[in-house]
Amino acid sequence: MWTRRRLLQAGVALGISLLWPAFTYSPKSSLQAVRDSLTALRRQKLVLSPLEGLTEFRGVLHAHTSLSHDSHGTVEEIIAAARQARLHFLITTDHYTTRIYTEGIQGVHNSVLVIRGVEIGMGCTRSSGLTRRCGSVLAFGCRDPLMADDRNGWDWEALFKTIRAQGGLSIIAHPRGLPDSGYFKQADGIEIYDIADAMREKIIDVPRELLQFILTSDKYPEEFMLPVVERMNWHLAQWDTLTRDRRFVGVAGNDAHQNLALLGRQLDRYDLIFRALNMHVLAPSLTEENIIAGLREGRCFASFGLLGDAAGFQFTAREIPTGAQRAVLGGELKMQDGLVLEVQSPIPGSLILLRDGVPIRREQGRLLRHGVDRPGVYRVEVSLRVVDRWRPWIFANPIYIRA
Repeated sequence: MWTRRRLLQAGVALGISLLWPAFTYSPKSSLQAVRDSLTALRRQKLVLSPLEGLTEFRGVLHAHTSLSHDSHGTVEEIIAAARQARLHFLITTDHYTTRIYTEGIQGVHNSVLVIRGVEIGMGCTRSSGLTRRCGSVLAFGCRDPLMADDRNGWDWEALFKTIRAQGGLSIIAHPRGLPDSGYFKQADGIEIYDIADAMREKIIDVPRELLQFILTSDKYPEEFMLPVVERMNWHLAQWDTLTRDRRFVGVAGNDAHQNLALLGRQLDRYDLIFRALNMHVLAPSLTEENIIAGLREGRCFASFGLLGDAAGFQFTAREIPTGAQRAVLGGELKMQDGLVLEVQSPIPGSLILLRDGVPIRREQGRLLRHGVDRPGVYRVEVSLRVVDRWRPWIFANPIYIRA
């Protein structure tokens, strides 16, 4: 939706574009350097041995179709984009309407598993100035429709119980806008990152960045998306706090709308947003039940496909000296002697192991091993060096070592 602020920014961007020849700065050379750096990184990818009994499936979580009031994407467009992005699954989360249950897509479409879900607004908060942020809950995997009371609206406590009773999953999206932090206690997980939020803050709300994106998006679409691949306004500290008491899944949401067009350019094409960010789920096979279970149990990690293909990444707990696998990411174990955590990356990078949100070990390369000497919630981040800076690439769900 175009607000007065965005229209003003578009006018500013257009005015700057008319004066562009007077500017001496040209982003093309730097974007080509980024492309060359990414190409060199991707050439180093190795295919790692798969984990026994589990297959890795790449997908997108949080996508909108024309059933949402702020999207115009057709079924044909979204499925074609999912195929182009090499997705195995796609979870749609249209803004709530009863039409979702009669017209929403579900099941296998052109070899892509589509899981139908909803996004339900939970209220808004205001931060500095006039900025308004709105939180919501994503619900998917439910067997039956979720229905609000016509007169009283949503009973949030009852909603979370209904989602859970139906075998569904509830994820808090846009957490900064959530009016009541108590909802976290009832949900199954949190959106630690939302690419639409990042695009608004890093590109859309900055006229110069918006202009550069317009002028270069045809030739360098992925390279110019890199400003959104930064550790800004993430919800990692909040996630680390929530995982201390129970398993609490962290996901990254694409929040794809394909609704941002300016000067004849579609800036947020489905295929670009789907390639930019992925959720990888470990499951026995590709079914809705298995994907939901994999997400619920934290057998998943988020990756920025803009940097490279993260397929094959592994985070496991093993026994010394046999090397036998005891748990994969999302798993829970009792503290015991002889446990070692092992991280394997398909592309060399900076591998960081965190315990209870605090970095405790860092290795550069493809492999990190750490002998467990105390209980904690252990998770992994991987960054790749692009040109002259490290950019976040992978965020894995934790392995829980309990006392």
